[in-house]
Amino acid sequence: MNYCAAASASLAVLLWSKVVRMVGKTIRHRLDSPALVVLIAVVCYGAFVLLLLRARGGDISMFVVAAGPGVDATKVPPGLTVRPDIGGYDGAAFYRLALDPFTRAVTAFGITLDNPSYRQQRIGYPFLVYCLALGHASWVPALLVVVNLAALFALGALGGMVAQQAGKHALWGLIFPFYPGFLLSLSRDLSEIVACVFALAAIWAMQSRRALAGGMLLSAALLTRETFLVVVLAIAAVFAVRVCQRLPSRPALAAFAVPLAIYAAWQWRLASVWGVTPAWAGAPRFTMPFVEYARFLAASSSLRRAARLNFAEGSFFAVATLVVIAAWRSSRSPAEWRVGWLAYLALGATLPHSVWYEDVGFVRVLSDFYLLTAVLVITANRAARATLAVSTFALWYYLAGHLVKYG
Repeated sequence: MNYCAAASASLAVLLWSKVVRMVGKTIRHRLDSPALVVLIAVVCYGAFVLLLLRARGGDISMFVVAAGPGVDATKVPPGLTVRPDIGGYDGAAFYRLALDPFTRAVTAFGITLDNPSYRQQRIGYPFLVYCLALGHASWVPALLVVVNLAALFALGALGGMVAQQAGKHALWGLIFPFYPGFLLSLSRDLSEIVACVFALAAIWAMQSRRALAGGMLLSAALLTRETFLVVVLAIAAVFAVRVCQRLPSRPALAAFAVPLAIYAAWQWRLASVWGVTPAWAGAPRFTMPFVEYARFLAASSSLRRAARLNFAEGSFFAVATLVVIAAWRSSRSPAEWRVGWLAYLALGATLPHSVWYEDVGFVRVLSDFYLLTAVLVITANRAARATLAVSTFALWYYLAGHLVKYG
């Protein structure tokens, strides 16, 4: 009897364990979908926008942050709120270009472009809004937010696809849309989100051996934010080295030739209109590596209330960098993304004080760096992915709460 009871119990445990494993595999399979990544992004970012909109009195045009000496409140289109008590920001330039993307006027619609050649080179984001607005200026403030939201959801879908392409669960793709800096871009109508969508789509296409499509998408990224020229040059550098070494495995010519040609044509066009090349009009002055970053961390290390967020954001990039370095050998990402990441690291290390002065500056600039960080880490070991994911989601939650609290 005892033997029969023990055998029955063992059989029951064995059957139960098999059932649990089968159910677990079924659930895991159903959760392994880019659609779930999109759903999570919709819920989180939708809640963030609604809470931030409530904090801003329900005025969607507050996302433009229209203010400063370059904005004339008496001449702007109806529906745009101008705040005389705060300094303006770049969202006002994107709003202005969304009304007339191919303008030749320095001042129009009550807004003066402080550096028209430099501003107009980032035409991708406002041009999308312009196409959707159908000539209705009153639609533009809302569409600037809607386009960024749609881009975040697209990042979720692409993130899940890139994760699956690397042989990982789609939910690892959450690290792409939940870059904390996208909260700042979304809250101020900036172009980083749309640029990163085009760039990640280009990366997915190139890794799917669709070089021409990747080149066209990378061109769109360049026309939205010119800093993605670093990725294009990294692809070109890897191509040149492998041609010299006569290696058969190298990036396709179209992957960098197409975006370089389109970028050069647009630069020439703007130079002929404004009399100055955009690439030179907005080029920052670089400093000694890591000097300004170290000063920024030291200034915010007191951890007083005003400095906590800055310290958390600055430390986040240190963690992201160390994660990539630790996972360098385990990552299966192609050489062109590695070279691009190293180039972005070098550029980020030499950013001037004017960029490190406030979080909106350096968090925006380093969005490209984070994108390639995620691309490298998604193919690395589980510890690297988990470390980046936890630090990313923690800072995202902290920054979202800060923005909602202070409007």
